[in-house]
Amino acid sequence: MINLNLKYYFNPNRLLYIVYLTLLLPGIMLNSCAKGKSSLNYYFDPVSGNDSINTGLAPESSFKSLSMIRKINLKPGDSILLKSGAVFSEQLYISCKGDSGRPIVVGKFGGEAKPFIRANGRYNDGIHVFNSEYLVIRDLEISNKGETPIDGMNGVLVELKDYGTAKDITIDNLFIHDVYGILVREHLGGGNAILMRNFENSDTLSQSSRFDGLVVQNCYIKDCQRNGIMMWGNWIRSKWNPSVNVVFRHNVLDGVPGDGIVPVACEKPLVEYNVMKNCPPTLPATEPCDGIWPWSCDNAVVQFNVVSDHKSKVDGFAYDSDWNSNNSLFQFNLSYNNDGGFLLICNSGGWPLDWSIGNRGTRIRYNISINDGLRNYIGAAYGEYFSPVISIGGPTLNTIIEKNLFCILKKEKPEIDRTIVNLSNWSGYPDSTAFRNNYIFAEEETRAVKTSSSTRNFYNGNYYVGELKHPEGFINHDGAFDKNLWYEPSDPNWNSLIEFVKEKTIPLKGREIKVLYIIGY
Repeated sequence: MINLNLKYYFNPNRLLYIVYLTLLLPGIMLNSCAKGKSSLNYYFDPVSGNDSINTGLAPESSFKSLSMIRKINLKPGDSILLKSGAVFSEQLYISCKGDSGRPIVVGKFGGEAKPFIRANGRYNDGIHVFNSEYLVIRDLEISNKGETPIDGMNGVLVELKDYGTAKDITIDNLFIHDVYGILVREHLGGGNAILMRNFENSDTLSQSSRFDGLVVQNCYIKDCQRNGIMMWGNWIRSKWNPSVNVVFRHNVLDGVPGDGIVPVACEKPLVEYNVMKNCPPTLPATEPCDGIWPWSCDNAVVQFNVVSDHKSKVDGFAYDSDWNSNNSLFQFNLSYNNDGGFLLICNSGGWPLDWSIGNRGTRIRYNISINDGLRNYIGAAYGEYFSPVISIGGPTLNTIIEKNLFCILKKEKPEIDRTIVNLSNWSGYPDSTAFRNNYIFAEEETRAVKTSSSTRNFYNGNYYVGELKHPEGFINHDGAFDKNLWYEPSDPNWNSLIEFVKEKTIPLKGREIKVLYIIGY
């Protein structure tokens, strides 16, 4: 019923009350919204925690078991915090969604020591992140070693399945060691310190998945087998849904025998300032692997990295521009003492275009290779010693190798390969390869190029000091191998390379020698 009592509507006190509410309600609403967005911290302590009576919302009321994470309804801005220095002998599984500016964080509390997730080989993954986004995982220690190695063993698995696009996942400052996967790359990949997987060949899902904003940084990976930081994505070109804004930077891989850092099915991934070293020679002779290599990627940038001492009996190159990729760029990298060599550029020929687009437009510039190509072993696929500094195999197209420094030292044994560039067959031969304006020091007689049946090779402006068997386009420099030969003050790229290596030393002939001394700067 409508009240027609005008005194009710025009009552001064009533009017003041309405004005008061009008002014107050927005504040009430804003305060309610603010409370709705407040963040919660959930604490975990495997010694003092209690899953039965504690709320997990304060250090003194911590949960005991990481399995409790599955029971928490995580909201944007919430945190999972593990007790500093504590040991958790279980898996950390998480599936959650933060939002832009309010990620969910998995980290530590109560000290500087990293919490230790020791999976002991009882779980395939020490940490398993499933269908998540806007997530940060940082400041943790992880191992996953059982009594025997297991196929598909991971330190960290970040997995998407039937999800769509997952945004902004960051893995930061993890110490991952003793992940005990098998050494053979079978259907599960052997073993990985970190694996990010958004595709499987058998997928018949309603939607494909990809990452948008995937960062792995500041991690130390020690004694993990088979591999370091790996991806597995929509590599088939007819299904290609590339991950974007993928960055791997400032990671150290120490004692990893297999593949180091491999972005897969990405548009413009960035791999920079990483180190891979001390690779043990433990892989079987059937297992190819390399240091850093994008696969099924377009416009990848690999820069300011150091790879050394790769000991694989097959491949074993520091860097690899692999097939099903366009316009891979390798610049300002350092490579030394690798059994296989500095660089592999390859394309598996014969694939239809809806599966693979080949390998087109690789650019290699302003890199340093010192004492690479040391393998003293004949692989079953070769029939001869094979460890060129650069191997270009299969029907690659429009490769440019320019303004690099190659220091080729005397080999230990006479049978070891002494070749800078080998262009070879892999269901086809390289076409349109330019090797120009490079600078070479050869301590003993070395072959510049082995062309086989490759086509349209271009050599121009390559200067060398020492003994080199070469085609036209290589010029003998009558002087020392130093900056007067190769340094161009007007080219800022040389300064970028010098700045990167200026404090670096490498072991040669029993002592540490500065890189700048070796290249004559």
